[in-house]
Amino acid sequence: MKIIVGEVGWPTDGDKHANIQNAKRFNQGLLRHALSGEGTPARVGIIDIYLFSLIDENAKSIEPGSFERHWGIFEFDGKPKYELDLSGIEAQKGLIAVEGVRYMVKRWCVLNPNVKDWEGLAYSVDYACSLSDCTALEYGSSCNQLSAEGNASYAFNMYYQMNSQKSWNCDFSGMAVVTQEDPSYGSCQFPVMIDYTSSSSSSSSSSSSSSSSFLDLLVAGFMGFLVFLFLE
Repeated sequence: MKIIVGEVGWPTDGDKHANIQNAKRFNQGLLRHALSGEGTPARVGIIDIYLFSLIDENAKSIEPGSFERHWGIFEFDGKPKYELDLSGIEAQKGLIAVEGVRYMVKRWCVLNPNVKDWEGLAYSVDYACSLSDCTALEYGSSCNQLSAEGNASYAFNMYYQMNSQKSWNCDFSGMAVVTQEDPSYGSCQFPVMIDYTSSSSSSSSSSSSSSSSFLDLLVAGFMGFLVFLFLE
């Protein structure tokens, strides 16, 4: 009977043990062993596996843990999170980023520095996080080192970005303001999301092909896995 490993991988955020270094070490070691032919003591040979997963899923349930949204080997926009040799033989052939991705305007929503009365701030942050993705703020995660003000700015920005940068989505009773200055700090990135509304009518054929490839990437990612069929 043929055995296939149905789902295996390592998350990159949302937990103190979920980071890029651990994910790269685990996945690269996994691929190297799967393709080595050593198999297991009872089943020698190349192992067929489904590597979980292609891209992050920022709307996935986090009931098992905040790391659930960070299993991808690619960022949400198709950029590789780390180098990964899929051949398993250290051929120095890394992952390739998706081309032609269009982003929204480089602007961010942050806590208004002129606001002195923070009454209602906790409620606003909770509201923003409940309708976006604040898992990077969890203990041990990439944005865990932010101050209270930084946490609020991160929450406001995620809500703002995931709601298409509409002006009314960066208000929070006057506690938020739009800025052109990137508030990213250290390992904590304040993202600017993909512009899904941009017209592609003037795009070249190569740009259209890139867009099509990216859509394929998204579809595969939301299926929750990337299939690697390693045939003998």
